Amino acid sequence: MVAGALNGTLKDHHWLVHDDSFGAVIGAAYYASEPFSGRMWNLYFISVSPDRQGAGIGGALIGRVEAQLRERGPDAAQVLIVKTSSTDQYARTRTFYPKRGFVEEARVRRFYGPDDNKVVFWKSLTSTT
Repeated sequence: MVAGALNGTLKDHHWLVHDDSFGAVIGAAYYASEPFSGRMWNLYFISVSPDRQGAGIGGALIGRVEAQLRERGPDAAQVLIVKTSSTDQYARTRTFYPKRGFVEEARVRRFYGPDDNKVVFWKSLTSTT
């Protein structure tokens, strides 16, 4: 992903980073348009350094992703989706997204493993529904 983003072979793939006052990266987000879909985007990951979680960095990164997509207009960006795991390890993650206006759209059973479902969250970029 990094190589493709840097050399330009991945179109409509975007990285955002959040750094501290010393220039160290403490958070990052990666998002891209959804292939074979009109106006839908994937937030492939968002990550914040464990010692900085809970400080608003993740929310700020999602806010920047959403702002950049909204700037493209409704002809280019209408929906943002994000996927995560159903395991206990990702329980905080599954509460993080609804606090930012995402709704759980789907669960794909046994996607990542026998006891690990894919949980898909959905958010409109053009309205509140």
